[in-house]
Amino acid sequence: MLRTRLALSSAILSLTPLAHAQNPTPSAPEEIVVTATRSARSLDDVPASVSVVDARAIEDSPAQSLDRVLSRTPSIDLPNISSNQAHPTGANVAMRGLGGIRALVMLDDVPINDPFFGYVQWSRVPLENIERVEVVRGGGAALWGNYAAGGVINILTRAPQKDDVEVDLQSGSYGTYRANAYGSWIANDSASLSATLGTNHTDGFMQVAPEDRGPVDVPTSFTSHNATLRGDFAVSDTLKARATLDYFDNDQQLITQLSRNDQRQGLYSGSLAKTLAAGGSLELNLFGSTSRFTTYNTGAFDGIPANEAEYVQNLHHTPVDDLGSSLIWSKDFGTGLLRSIEVGGDFHRIDGEDVADIFDETGALVRTDVGSGKQRFLGAFAQASLRPSEPLEVLASVRYQSFENYDAYDGTPGGLGNAPSSSEDSVDPRISLRYAFTQHVALRAAVYTAFRAPNLDNLYRAFSVPQGIFYSNPALVPEKLKGGEVGLDAHTGSLRLQATLYYNTIDDLITYRNLDDSELPPGFFFGSRNINAGKARAQGAEFEADWAIAGPWSAAFGLTYADSQITENPLDPASVGLQLGGVPRGRANVSVTYAQGQRWRVTPQLRWIEKSYSDNDHTLPVDEQALVDVAATLVVNKKIETYLSVENLLDSHYIADNGGFNPPLRGTPFSAYVGVRVSMR
Repeated sequence: MLRTRLALSSAILSLTPLAHAQNPTPSAPEEIVVTATRSARSLDDVPASVSVVDARAIEDSPAQSLDRVLSRTPSIDLPNISSNQAHPTGANVAMRGLGGIRALVMLDDVPINDPFFGYVQWSRVPLENIERVEVVRGGGAALWGNYAAGGVINILTRAPQKDDVEVDLQSGSYGTYRANAYGSWIANDSASLSATLGTNHTDGFMQVAPEDRGPVDVPTSFTSHNATLRGDFAVSDTLKARATLDYFDNDQQLITQLSRNDQRQGLYSGSLAKTLAAGGSLELNLFGSTSRFTTYNTGAFDGIPANEAEYVQNLHHTPVDDLGSSLIWSKDFGTGLLRSIEVGGDFHRIDGEDVADIFDETGALVRTDVGSGKQRFLGAFAQASLRPSEPLEVLASVRYQSFENYDAYDGTPGGLGNAPSSSEDSVDPRISLRYAFTQHVALRAAVYTAFRAPNLDNLYRAFSVPQGIFYSNPALVPEKLKGGEVGLDAHTGSLRLQATLYYNTIDDLITYRNLDDSELPPGFFFGSRNINAGKARAQGAEFEADWAIAGPWSAAFGLTYADSQITENPLDPASVGLQLGGVPRGRANVSVTYAQGQRWRVTPQLRWIEKSYSDNDHTLPVDEQALVDVAATLVVNKKIETYLSVENLLDSHYIADNGGFNPPLRGTPFSAYVGVRVSMR
């Protein structure tokens, strides 16, 4: 069941007397989170808006990928269609109505936002291998750096606990199947190993509505594979080590016969944690990845409707490598004014290139466009927890960030050639306060600044269509965010809730402007260039609650209200005052679970999303959605359980994606899946 926290405000104040209810249900074991403060803290004691999605919540969700599971968590901004049904570069992730790519996603503390584009390939993380997901909303740049402007999502995988082999097999609608095997081996008290192998496939459903469909349109299908090897080692009583190797590949056919995306990614990471005397610790982390991405994008023949015939108009190859590290020293003082302190530094280097072969209608190569560059991030941060009085905590953190763009080349028609290097510095503080009125009720507040640096895609990768070209811009500077929030925490033995109000502004918003005829190279008649222009404001509320109702019944609630607007844009005044593209104003979800002991459980879920628009000028509408899903599990014996998952039980038809480059795309229709989990321990 979702472990939830924060949101609305006055509606929640009426519930706080529950914190003083007599004879509450015995509390569950204390839950520990690490992402909010980069140190282990009780979930009930964190001065931030935090959710934890555990393995049971994932099992009880009918979703087929992690992004669809997380879409039910308040204030996480994700596309309305699954990442498996979208172009990989469209898999944006943000928080609190900021839209775009303005959230940091990590896998076991290692960033997995694509180093070149910033998107997240959610299928690289098998659902069966996840222990829990920690979601921290609000400006996180002070601790985590780039992309954490809206918040941080940390996916934590299973650690080997005992000798075990588990197999999960699933099959269902539209030729879908998924298979995952997990094994762990405890060699001795000092060493353990675990491995995961998985595959995921679907023939897919037809996303294009019948009225827009043509001969070139096909169901969106994909096949992905995952392999992970992890080792945990106790070198001594005070020195722990971990090493992980991860491989992922995905082949996707997207909407039409010739449109394809092929991805290959490898990730490696390691850590050393040393326990020091008198409550101190030192942790070293290293990581790196290699990514190879190929995308086949199609065009229409002159004089023939786009859905009648197509050809491969451009073929992009994007190889990217990155390397990073961090070193953190921390000390817990236990009592006194200064309770704890963390000091650390981190480094991240990215080297990427995009090579685009451009073809004409006969298949002849017209030209090759090249965009490449490197980025270096170097940061230092510190955090201190102060207790002026026992009920009051002041958590102060600050980061100094230096980053540089260099060795860049813009080889598109009309491009700059060798692009100039650039560098920026940023200082981003965060102050968080938490006052505990009682053991069960606390008030929180925070103010912060954050940044989001332009990625290599924004800076150096152009793309084209027949007669049109869309430029990057090496002169882009980082977006700068200022924000604040106030929230309420309340928990008893049977109820946990959070409510938060927030307000954020963004300066130097990364957007684009249309080009005049005089700015276009020969042979092109329209185009745009990325720019920093204008300002945006995002304000709203979020609410989450978990309720153990009585006996076998429990429920989870989530509500998001995001009022997000561009407040200044001289180049597109029509967008000012309108809801930000890709951000629905209202979202809600309710789930109820009935569990018959340890034998079986069933969880119906209702999710609602308000009508929205894909663009800032509100010309591309996305339908309102009200969908019912169901998940049920039957435990056969100690080793075997079976399950049924149904998405869109009522088979609602709705437009979920309307990006403008393709016809409007429908969301997932009625889909049912059955599976079995077998443990051989």
